[in-house]
Amino acid sequence: MDVYFSVVIPLYNKEAYVAKTLNSVLNQTYRNFEVIIVNDCSTDNSLDVVKAARDHRIKIIEHSENKGLSASRNTGINAATHLYIAFLDADDYWDSTYLETIRNLVKEYPEESVFATHYRENYNDKFFFPKSKLPSNTKVKSVVINDFFKINLGRLILTQSCIVVHKSVFKKTGYYNEDVTFAEDIDFYIRCFSDYNLAFHTQHLCTILCHDPNSITRNSNSKKIYPKLEEYLSGSDRQKKFINFYFYCFCQKLKGERKFEEMKILRKKIDLKFLNFTQRILLLSPLFVYRPVVVFKKILKSFGIELNSY
Repeated sequence: MDVYFSVVIPLYNKEAYVAKTLNSVLNQTYRNFEVIIVNDCSTDNSLDVVKAARDHRIKIIEHSENKGLSASRNTGINAATHLYIAFLDADDYWDSTYLETIRNLVKEYPEESVFATHYRENYNDKFFFPKSKLPSNTKVKSVVINDFFKINLGRLILTQSCIVVHKSVFKKTGYYNEDVTFAEDIDFYIRCFSDYNLAFHTQHLCTILCHDPNSITRNSNSKKIYPKLEEYLSGSDRQKKFINFYFYCFCQKLKGERKFEEMKILRKKIDLKFLNFTQRILLLSPLFVYRPVVVFKKILKSFGIELNSY
């Protein structure tokens, strides 16, 4: 049985990047795919760049109004004619063997429904390879991850640009939450991996662009709407710890944005037993203490050194 992919690319103001993104798909060694580009009312020349590609495998869908990233992905899912849906943001790109590797994962683990590879991050043309909690003996191997929340507590081993999901998954777990404008991927991961395993290949076959001022999340919706993760606290302790970690991350984000009242409301939802000592200290630290820590972390990361609290 051959495996066919529908590649969904949400597009909003990525004129400078989308050609490289699209070429990385069209140049895949594995050729059984279609490309669905969902233009979310771009105001730059992104759409013209895409149309210039002139490839019969490309289908363009245009929203009549700006709906956001989650809605764009959902539009692509519903338009997909193939069962395996690969997502790629319009400023990221794949290595040429990405889809071939995913196809091999599907063949190796036909009973699984969610697949991914590892990724690298591009910080101003300096590449950083995130560390994972996978055992060292799984390097350059494919594995099935049965406890997603344990492996992904802290540094995620996947992003939305290196995940492939069987279409049936969305019927069971639901689509992307269109009411959420920030961390919608975390909301989806919790629902998805409460029911499904992850078939994973440890090679870094996707590149994520970081610090992009024109990120699709910065559309006409200027206010961040966070997912209501407390709705999922009835799960396992691993899942609860994962959720509380993201409560902590959201609090720190709100603190950095000086949204102190929102931060205090969210902080009350945190069960401190799921945070480590460093996280508790940083959670309660004032902005004048927290901000230098953030700046120092960014400086270290520009040199390929990751400092974290997990």
